[in-house]
Amino acid sequence: MSIAPSITIQETSGITFLNVDNTFAIAQISLYGGHVLSYIPKSDNIERLWLSPHAHMSGEKPIRGGIPICWPWFSDDHGREKGELPAHGFLRSQVWQLKSSEDTDKGTVVLLTPTFSRADGFEYDCEVILEIIVGESLTVNLSTRNTGIVPFTFNTAFHSYFEVPDINHIELRGLQGSYRDKTDSFSIKDTPEPYRFNQETDRIHDHAAKEISLFNKDKKLTQIHSSGHDSVVVWNPWQSAASISDMDAFGFKQMICVETAITSGKEVLPDECHILTQVIS
Repeated sequence: MSIAPSITIQETSGITFLNVDNTFAIAQISLYGGHVLSYIPKSDNIERLWLSPHAHMSGEKPIRGGIPICWPWFSDDHGREKGELPAHGFLRSQVWQLKSSEDTDKGTVVLLTPTFSRADGFEYDCEVILEIIVGESLTVNLSTRNTGIVPFTFNTAFHSYFEVPDINHIELRGLQGSYRDKTDSFSIKDTPEPYRFNQETDRIHDHAAKEISLFNKDKKLTQIHSSGHDSVVVWNPWQSAASISDMDAFGFKQMICVETAITSGKEVLPDECHILTQVIS
């Protein structure tokens, strides 16, 4: 298989990285986890994604930062006791295969497939493909096709970490309605207006907003377009970051997770395909 001219392959500490450099942007993709680690548009040369300086980069644990893939369950919603199965599923902790890559007039298109999509906790026949398009914007499409003879239900998310100058000056725009507050026993609360941050935040917004913007002091930083989702998860550990081994104690000041997610379950019938999409610009 030929590799697109815009891609160079790098091997470090047992992980294979795809480094993309084309007319539109620079990006880095780890085959461990099928994980986009960096995206810098050449229009402004500003990094959109946050990667922890203490992230495990040995292929032994999931990588903290970038765009981790949660599948086929979100968090510990797998129907077993907490800790019995890996949090956020088993795609983010396996080596993915490069299926194809090509340079087009819209950017570099990369197709990745996991080594396996059937394991303890999800024993159904399906095909999973991650399409990454590095162009004027970064597009990630995760398709889940039911190749079996019975329906199945799954949850999934792009657990995207966005880089910000200072979380104290960040405002999130585009969400409305109520959310479930995981820091307060899943209490139902109204979405704040303006939506700013001054404490640990872990919220599941059932309003599946298609467009969300991150602002820094009224200057737009990042635009996030989503489809195929039923919710948006917003997370920042705040001072709890000090207890996270692969995160700096003050790392919470430079990041915010805005996750395009399915948290209430999506049924996929035989021969049916579901696509989760997040577009970052």
